[in-house]
Amino acid sequence: MIKNSVLMKRIWKHKLFYLFMLPGIIWFFLFSYVPLYGIQVAFRDYTFVGGFTGSPWAGFKYFQQFFNYYQSGDIIRNTVIISLMKLLIGFPMPIILAILLNEIRMIRFKKTVQTLSYLPYFVSWIVVVTLMQRLLTPYGGPVNDLLGSFGTEPIQFLNNPTWFYQMIVGSDIWKNIGWNSIIFMAAIAGIDQQQYEAAKIDGAGRFQQMWHVTLPGIRNVAIILFILAVGNLMSAGYEQLLLLNGPATAGMGSVLDVHAINSGIREGRLSYAAAVGLFQSVIGLVLVLTVNRIARKVSDVSLF
Repeated sequence: MIKNSVLMKRIWKHKLFYLFMLPGIIWFFLFSYVPLYGIQVAFRDYTFVGGFTGSPWAGFKYFQQFFNYYQSGDIIRNTVIISLMKLLIGFPMPIILAILLNEIRMIRFKKTVQTLSYLPYFVSWIVVVTLMQRLLTPYGGPVNDLLGSFGTEPIQFLNNPTWFYQMIVGSDIWKNIGWNSIIFMAAIAGIDQQQYEAAKIDGAGRFQQMWHVTLPGIRNVAIILFILAVGNLMSAGYEQLLLLNGPATAGMGSVLDVHAINSGIREGRLSYAAAVGLFQSVIGLVLVLTVNRIARKVSDVSLF
């Protein structure tokens, strides 16, 4: 009670600052907590006439349908493979970019690189895929023209099983690396400059300063973001896969997100799509709790 009383007094004392949190709290309540009411659709035979409360209960019928679906194993495997590749290859990239930007001393060049790296985040996947099609086409695309100047035969990059994973992971990194590096740049900016001065006095070079000062300085932020990223392991992203997946790569690019969208929007099976989405969320929650517990034991850093 005493702690709660002190906390409330502190909140009231700084009420204007806490007021800035209000829009974020309202946003989370409306778009993250209110939709939880719709989870029951996964356990009902949902109809538009009956609505959420008037539709009859169906139990675990739609979960059983998904696990009995002959392609469910392939869909889950594809989702895990693509998500793991994005996590293991894509997660370190913003850290590397942030460290490299921190080492640049030419301010104008640094800001230019930062701005250019942020821009792709604001471009929709439709524009990204269109650009990829124009750049990588074997029929007059600049990439294949450049390869041709070295005597290489034209390569069909898109809709090609050989290049499918490279295109998925590469485009995901290109689109998100700049935006994701912002948090690491902020973490680096928060490192006490006296640590760098002390390292210089001890004779540490630029690489040693990066290794012994910068990396330990952003370690906690990296662990927290990694725990959050693991929670998306069952979500490979529907927009990118929906646009980049073609007939030749259908066996590799069928993931849970696309399966849920197709079932819910195209086929009108809302209860089935909700069951697939709930399955993703439950697995994501279990993964976050597991990795969070491991991180707390190994590094004393955790979400809670």
